[in-house]
Amino acid sequence: MEFKSHPDKMLLTHLREVGDNAESLAPPNLKVAAYIAGSHHDLGKYTKFFQSHLNGGKSKCSDHAGISSLYAFNTARRQGLGDLLSFFVMDAVKSHHGKLRGVDSMRRWLSTLKDSLEEGDEACLPLQQEEVERNAGETSALKYSPTLHMDLSDTVKEAWKVTHRLLDSRHPWGEYFLGALLFSCLIDADKHSASGNEFSSFSPMSVEEVFKFHDSLTSDNPMKERREILYNAVKSWERKGRIAGIISPTGTGKTISGILTAVKEERRVVYSLPFISIVEQNFDVANAIFPDKVLKFHHMSFPDSSEDEYMSAEDKLLMAESWDYPMVVTTFEGLLATLLSNRNVNLKRLHSLYGSVVILDEVQAIPADKWALVREVLEEASNSLDVHFILMTATMPALLRPDEVLDPLKGMEPNRVEVEFEDREVTPEEIGREVLDHADKSVMVELNTIASAERVADYLKGKVEVEFLSTHVTPWDRKRRIEEMKERLNRGDPFVLVTTQVVEAGVDVDFPVVFRDLGPLDSVIQAAGRCNRNSRLEKGKVFVRRVRREGKATDFNLVYGKFTEEVTLRVMKGNFCEKDFREMLDTYYRELERVRNLKDQSLEVEEKARLLSYDEIKFSLIKEEPKYTVMVLESDEAVRRLDNLRKALNIKGYERRNIKGYERRVEVKKWRALSEEFMVKVWEKPNLEEDKRLEVFISGKEMYDEVKGFSVKEREETLLW
Repeated sequence: MEFKSHPDKMLLTHLREVGDNAESLAPPNLKVAAYIAGSHHDLGKYTKFFQSHLNGGKSKCSDHAGISSLYAFNTARRQGLGDLLSFFVMDAVKSHHGKLRGVDSMRRWLSTLKDSLEEGDEACLPLQQEEVERNAGETSALKYSPTLHMDLSDTVKEAWKVTHRLLDSRHPWGEYFLGALLFSCLIDADKHSASGNEFSSFSPMSVEEVFKFHDSLTSDNPMKERREILYNAVKSWERKGRIAGIISPTGTGKTISGILTAVKEERRVVYSLPFISIVEQNFDVANAIFPDKVLKFHHMSFPDSSEDEYMSAEDKLLMAESWDYPMVVTTFEGLLATLLSNRNVNLKRLHSLYGSVVILDEVQAIPADKWALVREVLEEASNSLDVHFILMTATMPALLRPDEVLDPLKGMEPNRVEVEFEDREVTPEEIGREVLDHADKSVMVELNTIASAERVADYLKGKVEVEFLSTHVTPWDRKRRIEEMKERLNRGDPFVLVTTQVVEAGVDVDFPVVFRDLGPLDSVIQAAGRCNRNSRLEKGKVFVRRVRREGKATDFNLVYGKFTEEVTLRVMKGNFCEKDFREMLDTYYRELERVRNLKDQSLEVEEKARLLSYDEIKFSLIKEEPKYTVMVLESDEAVRRLDNLRKALNIKGYERRNIKGYERRVEVKKWRALSEEFMVKVWEKPNLEEDKRLEVFISGKEMYDEVKGFSVKEREETLLW
């Protein structure tokens, strides 16, 4: 009988490939463990139960991960691996088709298994062991071959004792990352072998390409002098520490300077940013410097370019999910999910993060209650995973500030805007009336809630040209509107943009006048960064007011909470200019740390990591999100994408495994990513048809306002940006 791992792959070949590749991906201290995990992860497929399942049959004993993990543990012990690495090998193999477990989860499984073996109730494992002993003789050819005649009961008892010993200890972050890294090497090697793909060979990018791109730029922008100062400072900077920072005002060319800093180190570069909108923007810059060497990675992206025009979609997707590119541009959420997650899809790329240089641009956008944890994780990852971090911002919070900082424009900050703050409460309509006093110019009005933004837009409708942005406008339309607005601003064609915070942090628009509903000081300053950004005026004007709708708390309070509002009001007194920003922010951040005791926010995640409880870590930079997703069929293109997504989901049976086993998954992921450009999220369950397979409600054009986007009756207090 021939034993296969997949319909088109012999089992021994697969075990060899996964063992060899997992070993090659692993750092020196994990190579033996990685080879054992890789070469043993599918030993349980040497059974008639699994082979029948592979050919379309049904068997209750076809699951192979459990018995394979015990053989892997047994071999790890025989090769002299200690408790920790032996456990990691077992955990990785047991978990390799799903999420990475943890010590306590594995202890519970082993306890149940030990009891059932002692009582004679365990049905499958003894039968599987008999099959493996009978059929897996060819595995003697493996570098570390399994002992086929192992004592199953003794192995389970020994594994159970190991988990108990580990559970009695608190482990350093380095051990947490070690287990996650082993899992990463195994699952990515497994997926490459199963799909018939090879890993690409990494070659560092050349700084000469950055020099060439920089030298090709021509501009009469008044900020050019400051951009050159920053660029030249970075060019000659010889950074020493693993974590460093670059502080520079908005509009001074941090993107190119950051890329240059990273590329000089001759490592893979991961460039992370807070929002998808600026991921798109910075990807365009990076890809212009290094065509076809840059991956754009977020939930609405799908790889569409490659040096090899004949590379299949399957190959591209596998490379993308593994971050197998010289440079990756992603979100903070994508980066931190790689470090603090047990999900297979996230950890698959962790080994590519090992030995890389990571940029966190606009780092001040990380929520304040996550600063202490993020700083700790970056420090531990830099030590355990040999990652170098570069934090970039115009305003560095003290809790995130590295020891080594490049600040070449200190004392040379531009003074492009004046901020007028009146500490009085106004309605959305009163903001609208003030805006009309400046209607001869283009004006941006940023509100804290969708409800207030819609009221301002309604008030201005028919009086001035109005553009509108919020999360109720589809990403497809938001992107188009931003590009159209940039063209209007360049032409000097006046209009009013009414927006929520979706425009913050790096969206490159430049208005002569900005109105901002009072928010956290750093958000107010981000809004000011959209005013006179390119110094075309002597001074831009920013007006800050406090919006309060009838019978409610202020919008600031509803969105950010009373503590942040109180701190902001203590720091913001009267009018101020751009040159005051740095000192005010230092005061604001110190006060925020004092009032909110931010360091306590990291304790729960840290505790779970130190217990090696991978499956209990719950971390996200994103606070609570709207629960329901609506796809808006606003155009023929939206209809086409939904149709193709449904067709991909309907691929049946072994069609799912044709070519290289990835066609269906690739098609579903591709069309899901493209369909998300027409999706919005809402808090209240809409009265619409639901596609239960997609977990998406379907809306026609009739519920999509051409200005304000998706119309839904929700509780007003939930209409948050």
